[in-house]
Amino acid sequence: MTEFQIVDTREEILKILEERGAVLQKDLWKELNIDSSKCSRILRKLEKEGLIRRVEVVVDGVKTFKIVPAGAEEEEEEEEFDLKAVLDRVEEVTGLPPCFACTETDCEATKCIKLEVWYLGRCRMLG
Repeated sequence: MTEFQIVDTREEILKILEERGAVLQKDLWKELNIDSSKCSRILRKLEKEGLIRRVEVVVDGVKTFKIVPAGAEEEEEEEEFDLKAVLDRVEEVTGLPPCFACTETDCEATKCIKLEVWYLGRCRMLG
């Protein structure tokens, strides 16, 4: 990437941020058709210059950065997380039955497929 291409890419990034207000870093490098490491280097320079802020976020269980213009006010927003993924992970780590983290309000244990699958899996593990 030449110096002119880097300047153009910097300008494109700033234009996108001006239009949208914020964008995920992973979406930015894909949209600009550059590799993630080049995008990261350019964004770090923009951040050092005080033109942007990189805010660490987790999207679909993967850490990335939300890129916002430096002048943008900090938004009070709830951190997004996937409750189902958290509950599935609790079940996986603890070995507890799915009923422990079940969010179904009208579930019957005798008809619950998740519980049956868990039970059969435990039976196989135990011998």
